[in-house]
Amino acid sequence: MTMILEKVLPSTGRGYNVWNKLNFTHRLIFYCRFHNNVVNTRYINNNNNMKINSNKLQPKERISILQNNLNKYYPSMSLLNNEKIIHNNITIEQFINTYINNESNDKLDHDKPDINLKINGRIKNIRMAGKKMCFIDLIDTQINQSIQIIINFNKLNIIDNEFIETTTFLKKNDYIQVIGYPGVSENIKKTVSLKCTMLPIILSPIQISLPNSLQDNIKINKNRVLDYQVNGIQTMVKRSQLINLIRGFLLNRQFIEVETPILSEKTNGANALPFITKLNFSDSNLQLRIAPELWLKRLIIGGLNKIFEIGKVFRNESVDSTHNPEFTMLELYQRYLSMDQLILLAQDMFKHVIKGMIELENSSSSSSSSSSSSSLSNDKNNTIHQLYQELQNNDWKFKKIEFLPTLSREMKVDFTKIDLSQTQSLMDVIPIEVKHEIFNSKELQEPGLHLSPQRILDKLCGKYIESRYCQTLLPTIIMHHPTIMSPLAKINGLDDKVSQRFEVFIKGKEYINAYEEENCPQLQLQKFEQQHKFKNNDKESLDVDYEYVEAMKSGMPPTGGLGLGIDRLCMLLFEKSRIEQVLSFGSLDDVNIQ
Repeated sequence: MTMILEKVLPSTGRGYNVWNKLNFTHRLIFYCRFHNNVVNTRYINNNNNMKINSNKLQPKERISILQNNLNKYYPSMSLLNNEKIIHNNITIEQFINTYINNESNDKLDHDKPDINLKINGRIKNIRMAGKKMCFIDLIDTQINQSIQIIINFNKLNIIDNEFIETTTFLKKNDYIQVIGYPGVSENIKKTVSLKCTMLPIILSPIQISLPNSLQDNIKINKNRVLDYQVNGIQTMVKRSQLINLIRGFLLNRQFIEVETPILSEKTNGANALPFITKLNFSDSNLQLRIAPELWLKRLIIGGLNKIFEIGKVFRNESVDSTHNPEFTMLELYQRYLSMDQLILLAQDMFKHVIKGMIELENSSSSSSSSSSSSSLSNDKNNTIHQLYQELQNNDWKFKKIEFLPTLSREMKVDFTKIDLSQTQSLMDVIPIEVKHEIFNSKELQEPGLHLSPQRILDKLCGKYIESRYCQTLLPTIIMHHPTIMSPLAKINGLDDKVSQRFEVFIKGKEYINAYEEENCPQLQLQKFEQQHKFKNNDKESLDVDYEYVEAMKSGMPPTGGLGLGIDRLCMLLFEKSRIEQVLSFGSLDDVNIQ
């Protein structure tokens, strides 16, 4: 281990004496620097008891010390736990709940030296009070709460130098283990603290300094590890809580969580382009799933009543503020569910999640006044509280808009009299200025080659319905989409032009897509084949999945299905403007540079 030894040498022969002594006695690698009759000697030695003068320790010198005794400064937890004295291992959160914020409100007001505790954490702040007292704020970075650690030389059976060397060697952001008992500080505040009976043990020392603040988005996206250490990990914690609320809601309703294949020779279930990869041993192409839908419905056919999956899907599309080629979604399916029942399920799920997030926020705020940041502030004007108020005022019901009647009214065109399966029929009723607004020049020159009916209707929906009726915070349902847009949905029994499908929008963004599933194999095949006709002018049109149709022939009960974008819901509830802000390492562009 590299040390710094300060020693006043005799005025004569000192260079020779130092060299001779260190070379043969300690087997050292060293250099000498003389200044005012003092020599600073750096050396490597296997003896861990050699003295360190760390009062003037520089970063490079500290790293050199670490590098020459890595096992000491990066100890195995197995060795630390294999000790003769029994200590109660507890977390910072458990210490706070037991001795500071306990349910009986019986705050600790005196020392309890008979209780032996061992706590691990990260140094948030460290400060000396004279030469014999050291105070450390030890933080649990996941819950963003800290406790005070008191190291009092007079309470330890050690010598002066050992106390000074250990406490001055510690740095902000080191991970340490402390052993002691719960007590209170001796000042007027009587702060509940852990009073050390041993010097702290370093578990992992910091080797590079962290900035005090990090606000530059470019720097944040380039180094999420640094971002989390400086700005906290509360967004990731809240994301986990949100997903668990959704999962808990479904499990309480007897849904079964399942996993379906990500890789297969062909993927289907959504209008999107897949990623293609190669399987080396068979030299065959595989695709990453664009949706788990058809696999999940196979499980419904197989005999499961209620199922859901929360997982990754992959779509070969561009990156923007709300899209990433890799994203997380929920898909659920339940037998014998009508579209109206699906709407009720969606409303109940939103109610459960929003109430749950507010309860977690209030719990976090009340349990810790030391938290310096939170993704959901205790501000009644933030989005989640506003959304709660909007839904509560509307009896927890979503607003509803009919697709074709609304489009007909806005465009002053009777779409019930138009063949919605023909590109040209749709193009003929669109005003010329709107065509130039929503289509590119290539699509306008040869619409029959580059535009499918479903794409045209989707564009018209965005222009005339989403932008005019779906901009409020109150969730808005667009329902009964044209059949041509919904090849996997059941046809409305009263009007074969439209399907039993709905989408939920909040402030102009889509969050939910749901429908009664087509369960007739003959009709499903017809819809697949109709979609396939447009494959040349719309690469995102569905392929024909003959195996799925064959599976349907063994009997598929009436089924309702719903998909929810997890990342977008996080953006909404955590007030984030871009999708990379709710992804652990950002969007694909950010991942590629980390």
